[in-house]
Amino acid sequence: MISLIIPTYKNPTVLDLCLRSAIEGQDKENEILVIIDGCLEENLDVLEKYKDKIKPQILTENVGMSAAQNIGVEASTTGKILIINDDNV
Repeated sequence: MISLIIPTYKNPTVLDLCLRSAIEGQDKENEILVIIDGCLEENLDVLEKYKDKIKPQILTENVGMSAAQNIGVEASTTGKILIINDDNV
């Protein structure tokens, strides 16, 4: 198992595509951490859609991609990490 870390800001459409791709493309169930970087409202529908498959980390303020990635790494529970931009499919 690996931890997929996906930081996102204001891209719910591409986040949805990224999560669908990540979930459908896995051979085994991986840990998927979505780091919402200060824009929760825009992403609520996507978080609800995948709530049983992801572990969201909600940041109340925008801290930037690097800091959001670091938060995801710290929250990871596996020894293997893959950071994916939200616009990757």
